[in-house]
Amino acid sequence: MSLLIKNGYCIRSQKEGYYDILIEEGTIKRIDKGIDGKDCEVIDAKNCIVMPTFCNAHTHMAMSLFRGLADDLELMEWLTKHIFPAEAKFVDKQMVYVCSKLSILESLRSGMGCFMDMYFFEEEIARAAIEVGVRAIITEGIIDFETPDCKNAREAINKTRSLKEEFSDEELVRVGYGPHSTYTLSYESLRYLADNLSDDDIIHIHINESRREVESVLKDKGKRPIDVLIDVGLLRETTFMAHCVESSDEDISKIANYGANVINVPQSNLKLASGIAPIQDMLKAGIGVYLGTDGAASNNNLDIIEDMRTSSLLQKVKFDERAMDSKTALAMGMNHEGLFDGVGFIREAGPADVVVMSLDDLEATPVYNPYSFVVYAANSRSVRDVIVNGKVILKGGEFVNADEEEVKYEVRELSKKLGAL
Repeated sequence: MSLLIKNGYCIRSQKEGYYDILIEEGTIKRIDKGIDGKDCEVIDAKNCIVMPTFCNAHTHMAMSLFRGLADDLELMEWLTKHIFPAEAKFVDKQMVYVCSKLSILESLRSGMGCFMDMYFFEEEIARAAIEVGVRAIITEGIIDFETPDCKNAREAINKTRSLKEEFSDEELVRVGYGPHSTYTLSYESLRYLADNLSDDDIIHIHINESRREVESVLKDKGKRPIDVLIDVGLLRETTFMAHCVESSDEDISKIANYGANVINVPQSNLKLASGIAPIQDMLKAGIGVYLGTDGAASNNNLDIIEDMRTSSLLQKVKFDERAMDSKTALAMGMNHEGLFDGVGFIREAGPADVVVMSLDDLEATPVYNPYSFVVYAANSRSVRDVIVNGKVILKGGEFVNADEEEVKYEVRELSKKLGAL
């Protein structure tokens, strides 16, 4: 049956204003006024904004198990003394599946329809995404030391090749490569990865996350992280680099010249006291900048709307009041230039990935500029319906394809092993 969204105010759309949207077979068939709803499932979007789904371009979905486990710490201390040991002890296939499903549901409540993940047992994250009905790019974490899933970097790279084959026909899932960072991988491992990539392979990596990280790479490899990527052939148009807080003017110039992409992760950067990434300078340089929440272990929630607003406000503090206006911030939160093909802009013949956001709440009274409302006033409570690939997966704030109580129960049972309440 066709799906018709009626009476909503469309933004980031081929036609902006009050229009109806007709959806057939996962595609937006028509955007117009007064479309007849006969023989359609109708979503009445009166007093609502209709817009594309959000894209969480950098996260670790399964890390919801470690939410609040270790707070108020610097990045390296948090990672090496708390997170890595906990992962070695508690991460397995079932944990990744259950905790990822929890995170996907949490993310869906804030209007997320697609995400890119880096972790272990990524096939389980894909399984959870498919069951809920969201899009995912899965990137198996590639690290030199043994992980819960792979013995070394080469094994993780080879596993990724197998995952590409396994999910080659899956409409909602794409597979990329997830080298963790230049401080957890040797030159040899990074070169092996570069030598085994296809031209269109996505590379998802942490880069320039903190001053201490950059200093560590300089000491160990004699070069800054960006230059290490250039040396091994991993700085390219399909490279997506999370954080980039400690990016120099020279780094920014090189990123732009190689056509690589940046993922801003503002709340995690703040909580770990890593700093504020110079996103405004990157945008001026023509760099594609995306938005991510990071994992719930360092954020500590996965509300992409919060990170979008924080991103805009931080750039105003770092640069000036005109930096990252609401239209720019919203574009960054919605797949910017195309991590997911066609998603992030509502157009005829494009994918039907749509959010219906209510204007009935107190914070939505009044609304003069819908972009301003979404970026500066809205929150996850504003999200009413989410449609991905033409299918309604959040309806009236309720999940269509998942039992929320069951998922929460399973994660709580796992968390008791770590001392949770």
